[in-house]
Amino acid sequence: MFGARMAARPTLERNVEQQPDAAMQRLLAELALLHDTIARNRRELSALINDGDNRRMTRAAGELGAAVEGMEKATVKILKSTEVIDESARALTAALKTDFERGLTQDIQDQVVHIYEACNFQDLGGQRIGNVIATLTMIEDKVAAMLDRCKIRPGDTPAVKPAAEQHGLLNGPRLDGASGHTNQRDIDVLFG
Repeated sequence: MFGARMAARPTLERNVEQQPDAAMQRLLAELALLHDTIARNRRELSALINDGDNRRMTRAAGELGAAVEGMEKATVKILKSTEVIDESARALTAALKTDFERGLTQDIQDQVVHIYEACNFQDLGGQRIGNVIATLTMIEDKVAAMLDRCKIRPGDTPAVKPAAEQHGLLNGPRLDGASGHTNQRDIDVLFG
């Protein structure tokens, strides 16, 4: 009996010795996986910030800013035309004699008021887009700060092109001052 215990003891000791090795191997595998995940995230964050000469977030903020500006210009045109219509309706009301005719001009003026009310979309839309721009800027700053803490600078890893650029697709209307777009004169020459 004593011999059986002694014979079992080396096997038990070997199992105890092997268990720390297995635990160590699992820990090392998990650390390697964690290291790979952090490295991949660093590359992706760097690619997010670095987009050649243009930063994607800056481009997105510029696109939204251009949308706000376009809405504002269109709204100003609408409001100016609406003012002319309103003034014309008032002048016409003074020149008309019957109640039916004056009623028609009043209908025009009522519709003018609806146009004024509808033009509030520009202000509200501009405020909402301004909030999105602020959020994009905040995200860009936070990602850049994360990269600084990781000691990685934009450009340290190869930039990943946006899907639209990878497939040679257009990226929407040209921003003021952006290069690489065909102008109307070039198109007119092309179609003769």
